Amino acid sequence: MKKICFMHQASIGDTLMVTPTYRAVKECYPDCRTVVVTSHAGYEMMLGNPHIDRIIPYRKGDPVLPIVKSIWRSDCAVIFDYHYRNALYALLAMIPKRIGYGKDLINVHLEDEPLELFEPLKYLAAVAPLGIHTDDVSLTRPIATEADCAHVDELMRSMVGRDQRLVVVVPFSLSPIKDWSTENYRALIRRLRSKNCVVAVLGSAAQADRIRAEIPEAINLCGATNLRESAEIISRAALYISGCTSMLHVCSTTDTPAIALYGPTCSAQWAPKKNCTVIEHKLPCSPCYNLVDVPCSDNRCMKMITVDEVWAVAEKIL
Repeated sequence: MKKICFMHQASIGDTLMVTPTYRAVKECYPDCRTVVVTSHAGYEMMLGNPHIDRIIPYRKGDPVLPIVKSIWRSDCAVIFDYHYRNALYALLAMIPKRIGYGKDLINVHLEDEPLELFEPLKYLAAVAPLGIHTDDVSLTRPIATEADCAHVDELMRSMVGRDQRLVVVVPFSLSPIKDWSTENYRALIRRLRSKNCVVAVLGSAAQADRIRAEIPEAINLCGATNLRESAEIISRAALYISGCTSMLHVCSTTDTPAIALYGPTCSAQWAPKKNCTVIEHKLPCSPCYNLVDVPCSDNRCMKMITVDEVWAVAEKIL
């Protein structure tokens, strides 16, 4: 193998879940050139990854020719999230082996893996036809630049005083059904502050006003950091708490212990396997995955998680 192209235009969390595959490819074929076509969010997450030689950010509507030229005559294309246009680009680039879960224009078809299988293992299964295997499913951390670290140093000095510990909370995910209530977060934060902890909330700039209104007890960092800086802040925290969010996967690339609150999604598939305590109440209807089309009527699985439960774990860790 001299050149392999990967197609994966997914969310931040899914982008991280593929990093064990990129590492395994380089370990098996160290001289192979790896090219990744990813989303713009994925591009920021992958910058500096030592196992990727070229990253091409792409969104629907971008010119086709530059992408085809970039992946031209690769030995193989691995299409993780099947879209017809991805398979078409691989065909136009005259790539002889096109691996994927879809049907059209794919000539190496993958079988669907069990729902409960840890997500990185599903991506590794896609390169098994190339003779690539590994037991290492650890995720590769986003690489912070010197400027990123300097900005985090400044933030830490302004947030955390002597003898204080930082706890990072990420209350919102891409789907509200996966979120614990802000009232519960506020009650938990008050307890954390009573133990000389500083609590900071990470999120997008669009969430800043909501955090300011609904969780005023926390330091609001929404929109104040990029993805690499967020990862650096999490790495310096004493504890991380969230539901099933992309930042939970970022946390798993650090040594910071995490508390993960799970309900509608499958913890076996998505929750980190190291240094992470999962709190969940498995109901007959969970995991439901009714995240968009048929929203859950009462979100019972998340409402059943109490502040006392989360505090008991947090207090033990701290």
